[in-house]
Amino acid sequence: MSNPNSLTQRIRDGLLFDAYGSLLTEKQQSACEMILIQDLSLSEAASSLGVSRQGVHDLLTRSREHMESIEASLGLIEKEARLEEIRELADTNRASLPKGFYEKIIAILKGNIDV
Repeated sequence: MSNPNSLTQRIRDGLLFDAYGSLLTEKQQSACEMILIQDLSLSEAASSLGVSRQGVHDLLTRSREHMESIEASLGLIEKEARLEEIRELADTNRASLPKGFYEKIIAILKGNIDV
């Protein structure tokens, strides 16, 4: 895992929490919400949860590991990133695509029609 304080890691943690946060225990959800979303310090979260700073750190570490494990199995975040790449390619090449093709691709990406 990269530096947990890096911007890239914080963004990934937020995406993981959005996708898989409901699969965490209530206490893990609370810790993640406070640290990842509300940007509280470990001390502030510990005080609110009634545990030590180390306890919050451990909750957060286990939560990240659990969410990364689920992502490794399901790949929802990776799939969403690939769909976004397709949308960007379609947008970039819209003028050179056959008539109606762009609209069909966008409709598929939005889930409005079946493949």
